[in-house]
Amino acid sequence: METRVEKYKKRKKELQKQILGIPRMLFFLIISLFAYMISILLWAKSLSGTVYYDLLDTIITINLMAVGLFMGLCYMNLKFFIVLVKSLLKIMFTVWIVIIVQFSSMEQLEQNVWIILSAFFFVYLEVLIDINDCLFQVKDDFKVPKFKFLTSTFLKDNSISISILFLSIINGVLSFFIIDVLDTIKAF
Repeated sequence: METRVEKYKKRKKELQKQILGIPRMLFFLIISLFAYMISILLWAKSLSGTVYYDLLDTIITINLMAVGLFMGLCYMNLKFFIVLVKSLLKIMFTVWIVIIVQFSSMEQLEQNVWIILSAFFFVYLEVLIDINDCLFQVKDDFKVPKFKFLTSTFLKDNSISISILFLSIINGVLSFFIIDVLDTIKAF
């Protein structure tokens, strides 16, 4: 049986953990957003001087919207709502956006741009949600011996930041191959 003093110490320790946990999460979020901006700058560097550079502003805006919506959804911490939004986005993009754009009165170029930009938004948001879900499925006894801080609790507490960091890594890797891929597509 716990005494009153032990209960007080336990509550005080939990309160300190909660208060100190917020700045730590904010710190990791700032680091991941900084890494994300660097990955976007890598895209800009690799596409500068090409005909695709003009599309970059729109693509960056759409990527930032996807990251912002992802952060909003995840900070609400409603798992059912996240699954509902993910399902809605899949149906909306794969069926309705494509049908509406294809049968609209827009020219072919405008239709292609709408479909491409919609794909950017929906795919990036879905990737972020999938990475976040994967981080929450880590076993409770997960530990990396070389990095003592890298535990399942750390991964779950900072899943949003880690998801954005993984997206930054993906963007960084893609920035090294994007010109070759675009030139190959252009050749066909």
